[in-house]
Amino acid sequence: QMKNIFQKFMALLLLVVISIVLAQIEMGSGIALAFALPVGFANLTYPCGEENMGGYMNRILFIPACSVSAVPELSTTEATTAADLVTAAGAFTFKTTGDKPIFIYATKGTVQLNAEAQGELDGKSYLQTVEFMHPGSSAEASALARKINNTPGYIIVEDKKGVQYMIGQSGMPAYLSPAFAGGAAATDRKGFTFTGEADSFCPYIILGTPIDMDEIENPVTP
Repeated sequence: QMKNIFQKFMALLLLVVISIVLAQIEMGSGIALAFALPVGFANLTYPCGEENMGGYMNRILFIPACSVSAVPELSTTEATTAADLVTAAGAFTFKTTGDKPIFIYATKGTVQLNAEAQGELDGKSYLQTVEFMHPGSSAEASALARKINNTPGYIIVEDKKGVQYMIGQSGMPAYLSPAFAGGAAATDRKGFTFTGEADSFCPYIILGTPIDMDEIENPVTP
């Protein structure tokens, strides 16, 4: 009789544990993310003949955090593929109708996107860093540098294949720091160097819905 009672107790305990796990999944807690993370473990093969040109397009977008009410989000509980874990779904929603990202022309070959592991053991994350240069010494560039210097936001860069990457995410925006160099010799490059950084779970975040940079750079006027 004691054996039967023990078996019934264990069965009830197992039922309670399963119920708790299911409830946590429905609530979108960290347990649900733990189930999603194994999706990212896969063999890293490389297709024969794959094109892999380095560098980025010479155009940047900056979106001040204060100008938007919603930003693309990384998937958590609904991730079904490895790409889902590093792709931000959705679009930016601007608070003011008609507002758009700030377009910044960058000198060819100066745009860089890198990521380094940071943190202590069992608590590591990534520090995403971006750098690019805008030539010249126009008043507009100096004014933008003054305004952007203490403005958190989101930076968008685009690689040679048209894939766009977002530096900064909801709750962990990016910060840009401009620096100006006028050059000493006639052959020196003159302009603003922008460096930005953001903390993230990912080495880089792919923008699931790319932004039309051509339309922002050269808007069609009626």
